[in-house]
Amino acid sequence: MTKIQEVDVWCPIKIGDCQLSHRVVLAPLTRNRGTKSSQHDHTWVPNELMKEYYSLRATPGGLLISEATPVSLRASGLYGIPGNFTPEQQAGWKTIVSTVHAKGGYMFNQLWHQGRTTHSGLIGGQTPESSSDVPIDGMFQWNGLSARPYEVPRAMSKKDILDTQADFVQAAKNAMLVGFDGIEVHGGNGYLFDQFLHSNINTRTDEYGGSSKNRCRFVLETIEKLCDAIGPQKVAIRLTPFGLFGQTYGSDRLEQWSYLCAELSKFGLAYVHLIEPRFDELKSAGEKQIALKDMVESGSEDISLLPFRKALCDHTPIITAGGFGPDNMSESIKYGVSDLVAFGRYFVANPDLIDRLKNGEPLYKWDRSRFYGPFDDNELGYTVFKERHIAEKGDILKAQLAD
Repeated sequence: MTKIQEVDVWCPIKIGDCQLSHRVVLAPLTRNRGTKSSQHDHTWVPNELMKEYYSLRATPGGLLISEATPVSLRASGLYGIPGNFTPEQQAGWKTIVSTVHAKGGYMFNQLWHQGRTTHSGLIGGQTPESSSDVPIDGMFQWNGLSARPYEVPRAMSKKDILDTQADFVQAAKNAMLVGFDGIEVHGGNGYLFDQFLHSNINTRTDEYGGSSKNRCRFVLETIEKLCDAIGPQKVAIRLTPFGLFGQTYGSDRLEQWSYLCAELSKFGLAYVHLIEPRFDELKSAGEKQIALKDMVESGSEDISLLPFRKALCDHTPIITAGGFGPDNMSESIKYGVSDLVAFGRYFVANPDLIDRLKNGEPLYKWDRSRFYGPFDDNELGYTVFKERHIAEKGDILKAQLAD
């Protein structure tokens, strides 16, 4: 019988060098509200509107994780997303982090490489890169860029891998200079690191492919270099062991991510951020469960994060995200699956989410049409809400973004 712990989201906890007063975290949320740079082609910079957005969600002893920030131009791929690889970008982030700190909050910088999910038209004509030359099926389309087929990515050479690791190390150092309290590597959701982890995308036959352990090598090497550069207490990673976004249909998920988590547990990281199996960017909770049963061998294993919690051991804090609301926000903590919970959609719609959760006040429902900019009126659905509706009971546990 599972022991229920006498702890909830309002209990203090220390992660890395941060002494948190509560365990409700702002999830990393792509919002595409950056300003186009006049100094560097194909780059975007943080602005005053973004500063207001993060400041509104900062609380004393609370943790905010930044939106995903590209570590280089070739790691980029969407309009409105600011990286942290130019001095101009770093100056913008510095004002944001300073404002969060002034309110007593902490902030980690999520570092990102889109891999094959970008397009050459967004990265200065460069060919997108990935673990292998396996393209995404379908069309690439985003605000400001007309629909076109995804391109065949270039399989990364060993030099490409080393250069990318160097980009992540430099971005982490930049984050420290800016004042961030740590960095989170985006290792999921179908982006570059996930493209190495999934057997349907990674068809390599060298030391970075061909087996579960080899497919983990790129992630583990990068994490080791980051720990050496800025200290493990300032390094974290986000993983999606059961994710499907980006056409990630690899096999041996339980075996591979259990091995990956066991190896990550040896570093003494600030935390590991895991997405609940029930959550999917596109599928409903029911559709996701059916899809997972088809992927897991024989369809009989328990589809949960517990194997990864065991592999990470108790000394590595875990943040979980996906489908949390007021009624179940402490559930995974009480049952020992995680130590903190991240909110996305409800934090988008409720800048004062922490106070509302503490006081049992109703929450506003999100408007998905305003999630991803850029817009001419970037502030709407971001810092300004002209029309809002209270979330209904059915929204609270809805593990689906599409309405």
